[in-house]
Amino acid sequence: MRIAAGESITVTDGEGRAAACTVEVDGERVIARIGEVVEKAAPTPRLGVFQAAAKGHKLDDVVERLAELGVARFSCFTSTRTVARWDRDKTDKLMDRWGGIARAAAKQSRRPHLMRLEAGWTWSALVEATSASESALLLWEGASAPLRAALPDAPGSIDIIVGPEGGFSSDEADELVAAGAAAVSLGDAVLRTENAALVTASAVSFHYGLIG
Repeated sequence: MRIAAGESITVTDGEGRAAACTVEVDGERVIARIGEVVEKAAPTPRLGVFQAAAKGHKLDDVVERLAELGVARFSCFTSTRTVARWDRDKTDKLMDRWGGIARAAAKQSRRPHLMRLEAGWTWSALVEATSASESALLLWEGASAPLRAALPDAPGSIDIIVGPEGGFSSDEADELVAAGAAAVSLGDAVLRTENAALVTASAVSFHYGLIG
């Protein structure tokens, strides 16, 4: 609403193509004349967050902040200690809301790639995704290895697994480790589930030079 005729805007398709456009006003229509178009590669490593479902609107803020940070994928699952339980109708509404939040965050932070969103994962789907991951990091208070010790050299992608408010059970942690995840600790402090994802994604982004 603040753009005037003759000013420039950037338009993106959400998949890496960005176009520099000039704004024109024709009556009640606003026209963007496309100028230079560039292809922007996705940042490497591509970060994914596998987040346990949480109560209320906690994950709205997580989606917004991870999208601003440039996380490529956000997938939500349920586990034994997950308090929030979502039916199909609830999941569909969440996906619509999160989609709007992620798009707004990408615009604000000028990210040409939209974050992929998934919700309603079962525990078995999480285990399968962990097994297929190039490098999966399991945040678990029972882990002894620090995060920095588990970060591989020049990975193509890294997935961060964050538990629910009550944490993972020992059996769940063992199953994810057996599927290929590296159990890691963020230190002595135990973070809230809605904070752990952002802290870890930020630390990993800094380590690989994606920020800072």
